[in-house]
Amino acid sequence: MKFHTRLVTPVLVCLALALFSSGPARAQHDDESTPSWDFGFLLGGGFPDDPLVGDSESQKFNLLYGLRVGHLFNDHWGIFADGILNPLDGDTAHGDVDEQGVQVGGEYIFNPGSFGRWFLSAGAGRAWYKPDAGPTDFDGWRYSLGFGQRFMMSETARLRWEIRGLQTMLDDEDLGGEDLTNIQAILGFSWGTASKPVDTDGDGVKDKKDKCPDTPHGATVDETGCPKDSDGDGVYDGLDQCPDTPKGEKVDAKGCSMDSDGDGVKDGPDQCPDTPRGATVDAKGCPTDSDGDGVYDGVDRCPNTPRGTKVDAKGCPLDSDGDGVTDDKDRCPDTPRGTQVDANGCPPPPPPPPAAIPERGMTLVLEGVNFEYDSAKLTAGSAATLDKVAASLIEHTEAKIEIDGHTDSKGNDAYNLKLSQRRAQAVKEYLVSKGVNEAQLTAQGYGEKQPVASNDTEEGRAQNRRVELKRLD
Repeated sequence: MKFHTRLVTPVLVCLALALFSSGPARAQHDDESTPSWDFGFLLGGGFPDDPLVGDSESQKFNLLYGLRVGHLFNDHWGIFADGILNPLDGDTAHGDVDEQGVQVGGEYIFNPGSFGRWFLSAGAGRAWYKPDAGPTDFDGWRYSLGFGQRFMMSETARLRWEIRGLQTMLDDEDLGGEDLTNIQAILGFSWGTASKPVDTDGDGVKDKKDKCPDTPHGATVDETGCPKDSDGDGVYDGLDQCPDTPKGEKVDAKGCSMDSDGDGVKDGPDQCPDTPRGATVDAKGCPTDSDGDGVYDGVDRCPNTPRGTKVDAKGCPLDSDGDGVTDDKDRCPDTPRGTQVDANGCPPPPPPPPAAIPERGMTLVLEGVNFEYDSAKLTAGSAATLDKVAASLIEHTEAKIEIDGHTDSKGNDAYNLKLSQRRAQAVKEYLVSKGVNEAQLTAQGYGEKQPVASNDTEEGRAQNRRVELKRLD
């Protein structure tokens, strides 16, 4: 009768309260989510250790009651704190004992989302003992380990049961220094904050049923919370701005067909996906080359180049030597840079060499014919010019030439006249020595009387010191 009186009646009251609070809402709130708080009361029975209450069978079970507060952080983990009063009937020298205990601990839920959620609990706290016949009160640290189930009866009502083992550590002077091992069977009923199913990715499917919990925001999902991709392009419906893309076409991040090379043919059908920008392409996306010069239409700046013509990167005929005449027309392809050329790319013929003797009635200055200082002795460099004159006179035996000597104005007039005569004579003698008929030649010195430039400057005087050939015939 003791068991029924102390335990069965409170347990039945607790169950009735739980069932009354749950009503028809039980099924729709099986999907409890976290975080949530709850606060409630505990009823049950304690099975104390023999050193505390004795070994009589009538002392093995005693009613307990208490309060509890709990908080779930997520689907699996939670914390709790409770306080329990367990009045114990004892047959030892201590008599009856009031056991009071408080502890804090944690819970791990194995099967979140189920109606009956199995959990494992562990806690630590303090226990106080007040014997009515003992010499003094005593206390000790307490540790517990338990298991049980929790049930979501409605949005705010929870029911739980738990079997808990407790170990209380006592000092040597308390009960002979023996630690106490107690067993508690606990039934609890609590009220808490309304639990709302969590939808982390916001796709309309709660996390408990969502098989794809990281779906991008805005994507359309099926009943399992996984995103749909109707056109199979890898971009989910709802995010796909081109939802009817043909199968196989490559798409960008918006789900629209790509045209990587910008030729107007989408990447999927494009058989030449690396066409240069600006090139004209056919229906397959491959570039055309109408004149066959290797430079694609659209890029070719000379689209009508004759077949076989070598062209540059722009599709225009090459001009290898840079003379302005393209290679296909250039008959002199290796003309040096900067050379003036004709329409065939060839330089014009060199001008005829200057005549070695003057035309009839004309006078010719013998450039390069010079004399040593204040002397009629020819310099070594004069031979080149005079040899050409000799060759021309030998060829033109009809020519009659007067060799004229001239000086600048420095020095005495009479001296300059004589010096110019001697220099003219020296030229005549050189030409005769080279085979010219002496009868063709006369020598005449004019001194400083016929200047061609000013004698006031060195440049002018240099021009006045000269030898001329005058044609007489």
